[in-house]
Amino acid sequence: MRAVSFGKLTLAAICMAGLVLAAAPLASATSFTLTTTNLSGVTNVGTVDITDTGTTDQVLVTITMNAGFSVKLEGGQIGFNGPSGLTAGSVGSLTGFSGVNTYSGLSFNNFKTTQNVSQFGTFAFDYANIKGGPNGVVSVDKLTFTLTAPGLLASQFTNVVVHFCTASGTDCGPQTGFASTGPGTVVPEPGTITLLGTGLIGLAGLVRRRIRG
Repeated sequence: MRAVSFGKLTLAAICMAGLVLAAAPLASATSFTLTTTNLSGVTNVGTVDITDTGTTDQVLVTITMNAGFSVKLEGGQIGFNGPSGLTAGSVGSLTGFSGVNTYSGLSFNNFKTTQNVSQFGTFAFDYANIKGGPNGVVSVDKLTFTLTAPGLLASQFTNVVVHFCTASGTDCGPQTGFASTGPGTVVPEPGTITLLGTGLIGLAGLVRRRIRG
């Protein structure tokens, strides 16, 4: 039985590491759970998922509120920490959802940087005061929008804050508050995991052939 070639195994390992490093930033998602609020006795109001869209420099933000809560639109705020280069014009495709109804054509009317939000401190980018909901719609159960900026990736986001209402649906009430969380969890997309698994299988096959040879 011949000894396994250390040089070839090293080369294979280096190639594998290169594939992983190249694939990792291409498709990932960061998920936040809105566990902490500034309202007494109110916790875990929803989730924020930030996902690479596959379009260069763009992510999709999806805010999904749990039953009994909604995202405040008019007068509301959504803040982000982690990325850089966001502007008022970074937002696209802002859409709200409540039940079977979809509310498109929405827009943030205000944008600030280094904005202090309640007890949660300063957020680098703060989008506020969503307008455009028809028929008196002032809150929604789910909100989605894209953010586009140079080099932007989902994995860059470290914290979010959301202005919410203590009722599901489109009429907000009876109370409003802010919800936030600590660092999110970065989750590789299936394509990255598949590539990693394929590379490991190939490396194992090379080792097996060298040992048998």
